[in-house]
Amino acid sequence: MKKFFGRSIVFILIVALMAITLTGCSKYDEFEWSGVEKGSVDLKLSVGEDGKFDILQMADIQFVGAIGENSLEVMDATIASANPDLIVLTGDQISPEYLIGQKWKAKKILNQITSYFDGKKIPWTAEFGNHDGACGVISKREMLEIYQKSAYFIGGLEENERWETYINEEEDTYCNYFIPVYDGESVVHGVMLLDCASCLTSPYDGFTQGQIDFYNQMSEKYKGVQFSIYTHEPTEEFQTMYDNRENKEVVPVFLGEIESPEDGKCYYPTKDPNANEKFRESLKTQKNVKGIYVGHDHLSNFSGVYNISDDHSLILAYGRMSAYGYSEWKYFMFSGAKRKLYKNYPRGGRVVSFTSGGDYATFELLDSKDGNCTINEINRINF
Repeated sequence: MKKFFGRSIVFILIVALMAITLTGCSKYDEFEWSGVEKGSVDLKLSVGEDGKFDILQMADIQFVGAIGENSLEVMDATIASANPDLIVLTGDQISPEYLIGQKWKAKKILNQITSYFDGKKIPWTAEFGNHDGACGVISKREMLEIYQKSAYFIGGLEENERWETYINEEEDTYCNYFIPVYDGESVVHGVMLLDCASCLTSPYDGFTQGQIDFYNQMSEKYKGVQFSIYTHEPTEEFQTMYDNRENKEVVPVFLGEIESPEDGKCYYPTKDPNANEKFRESLKTQKNVKGIYVGHDHLSNFSGVYNISDDHSLILAYGRMSAYGYSEWKYFMFSGAKRKLYKNYPRGGRVVSFTSGGDYATFELLDSKDGNCTINEINRINF
């Protein structure tokens, strides 16, 4: 019986992978590039004349085949609604585990993603999730080389005066950036990306010591500057906040709910509690992080204010899944209810807005599912 069951599972997986290969990769036309020469755009980020700066977080677009019209419509509408000064992709731009032996397809998808965002003529940046480097189909270095084609991409393999970079090839962590936002010549905010150093074939260990050191170094260099951190996997604090969501002394504000298949679980990195504790102690010591924004758990979109210590509070928030990616749930979710939930779950994005005067807020943008990609704002936190 066990042998039969095991063979059945293998057969189902093979059929699923064949279906994805045959039906999921039919169109690979690149989008219209900006036409702007690489290096000709000054990527210094500054607040507007009103002192305001808006960041759009887009999470888990997770393409396997060509970008579908439904994804394009909601992505276009979300970007138009946010009208951001910076777009941050927080990992899982692709799912190459479905493209084993087909690097050329992965490259075409990445060129599509790059040309799409380049064509928006808005500064954008990205870090990797646990799917991007899966199964060794394409390396993170090769992915970054493609992203770097965009004149509007902030980050990459080379040093640049407009941002700080930490790369550690042994850790397989590349997209660790500190991007200053200016008001005149003064830095008024720091946008920090911390890469996901794990993939599907490795444990979710949380941040490496090198990444924690990078955060502490930037904190010392930019004393007095408030940070926002963008990463892929939720930190342990997300679970702690959720567990204490009804305790106003610990969580003064809580909005939204976990809507993942495993209710009550945030999928935080549990494999290395020592790394989790070191990062938490750094947050308590530096007291400079206004918010941490993550993706990874597609159907969780809660946010809240968390009192991490007696003298420091910060926002913890999930990004809204921003595209329909490829309909992998058709093949791998055996529950019809889960497939329906995934298919119909509203997509969108998360906006982080701040001013040089110290105002700070975040809210979700999501599609109303009215067939017209009407985008609504929900769950605003002013902090």
